[in-house]
Amino acid sequence: MNEFLFSDFAEVSTEDWKNQILKDLKGNPWDKVTWETEEGFKIEPFYRKEDITDLPRVYKRTNGWLVTETITSESELTDLPKKGADAVVLVGNGQTGKPSGLKITSSGDLERLAGLTGNLPLVVSLGNQTAGFSESLKKLSSSHNIVLGDFDPYGSALKDGELGIEENTIGKTFSSLAGTKGFAGIGVHSYYLRDAGASIGQELSYSLSWGVDYLNRHLDAGVAIEDAAANIWFWMGIGSDYFTEIAKFRAFRILWTEILNAYKPGLGESIPALIVARTSNFQFTAYDPHVNMLRGTTAAMSAVMGGADFVSVLPFDSEYSTQQELGKRIARNSQLLLRYESYLDKVEDPAAGSYYLEVLTKKLAESAWAKFQGLEKDGGFGEALKKGSIQKDIADRADKKRNALATKKEILLGTNQYPLPSERHPELVSSLQETSKLKTTENKSAYTRLVPVRLSYEFDKWRNLTDAHVAAGKKLPKIFLLTIGDLTMRKARAGFSSNFLGCLGYEIVDNIGFTSVKEGVAKAKEQGCEIVVLCSSDEEYATYLPEFAAEMKSQLANSWKLLAGYPKDLISQAESLGIDDFIHMKRNIVEFMEKAQTKWIGK
Repeated sequence: MNEFLFSDFAEVSTEDWKNQILKDLKGNPWDKVTWETEEGFKIEPFYRKEDITDLPRVYKRTNGWLVTETITSESELTDLPKKGADAVVLVGNGQTGKPSGLKITSSGDLERLAGLTGNLPLVVSLGNQTAGFSESLKKLSSSHNIVLGDFDPYGSALKDGELGIEENTIGKTFSSLAGTKGFAGIGVHSYYLRDAGASIGQELSYSLSWGVDYLNRHLDAGVAIEDAAANIWFWMGIGSDYFTEIAKFRAFRILWTEILNAYKPGLGESIPALIVARTSNFQFTAYDPHVNMLRGTTAAMSAVMGGADFVSVLPFDSEYSTQQELGKRIARNSQLLLRYESYLDKVEDPAAGSYYLEVLTKKLAESAWAKFQGLEKDGGFGEALKKGSIQKDIADRADKKRNALATKKEILLGTNQYPLPSERHPELVSSLQETSKLKTTENKSAYTRLVPVRLSYEFDKWRNLTDAHVAAGKKLPKIFLLTIGDLTMRKARAGFSSNFLGCLGYEIVDNIGFTSVKEGVAKAKEQGCEIVVLCSSDEEYATYLPEFAAEMKSQLANSWKLLAGYPKDLISQAESLGIDDFIHMKRNIVEFMEKAQTKWIGK
């Protein structure tokens, strides 16, 4: 059989496809089905062969990936291969900043712990101590096949504010770690950028410049370019933007190949980038944490399809405890499903040939390359780090994301959309206190530190006051939805109000509707509610508002009066009648939470 599948069918042109989509849009503009990335370029709803003629090969060392387990206590080292782990991250206690972490103070400690892993490939996280263990690490590469050390002075500067080493000795230290087959000692921690809120494009362009700076330091120390390329690996973050994350890893491989080839033709193909991918804390949520199982799984799919060599998924409950056996098991098993049920390890480049992903890869690569060239023109990654421009760029982007979350331009399930008001996590307070301390500690270091604060932090901070209030045995504030008038509008606004106010964790009393405002307020009084929300249509508010204000003053004088919606023509009247606030799409939820908690719970 020599005919192609579907060869009997007439070809459908791009114009025909577009016309059909416009027909299905029923008068809505084409922009309705396009979207704009954080990097500012537009993506169409579909692409075809004609949209991309040059499909660059994505070079990788081997097919598949290694399911990677992060270990911070010796008890976790039992039977790792049987549990489904292919590789191990050993985290020294000097790296965590917490009591957790492995005690690695001598070569004997390292070799003993490595022996407990069953000779699995290792990532040994010792940071600035890496050089002191260079001989042991190189020795382990013969029995563990791949051993990675994570010496990264720029990473230390971003994390702690200091390089952790004299700058004029960086090249010499790089040299001492280079030249051993199976061992790479220099890890570029670009996941630090993602945990602090960097966009995909920022991580991509900055990690390229970071890597080039380290290549040049190797060469300045007399290391051969082949050994320099083999000594650098990349520890990248994975967010929840599924398709763009796939494109990011592919674009990085393509661009790093081009960079190495600029140093020596063919080098990029012979020594492809080695990538360890780790899910980012930034978009993992503390409330409704089981959604993190989905986030972790889709993030792992992105990394695998994009071409990561090692993939590490955070436990879904990582905000609550250092011992998350269930969370770690699910994190491993989600990857095993991708391997044994989806066979994603059988294909060299699973995303190749998808015109949508190829175009997205190309556009992301072009955007990142332009930013990378600008960095190099201005002196490279190290200079930008000293000036603080990278840190500021990332902080600005994180602030935009937080504002988008607070105004629901960005959705985070369980946090600002479909929260579970009855969910309680009083134990979260220690994590919140640590983050607050990190945010408020004055930076007196040589370098501006990045502050790794998850996207949902402000929501969690205010929400957790309710949990502490309940844990102390105090009365939970009640919210009463006074639904009246037009059936469609009162139901819609009651639903919106439940979603909006559910972020507080208060008790919400919904109702099927009342025939009069007086009846509704009387019911709210009977229920002992501190907050009453009038839910109706804009047109009917003109009639209901005066009565609502009067009845509340008479029956519930100390309770809040809220209006669901923002009827512009009635705002002045509503405020003069004593309406305390308006619940609507443009209202900043975090600001409202602060106002409500200060009033009803207390700071």
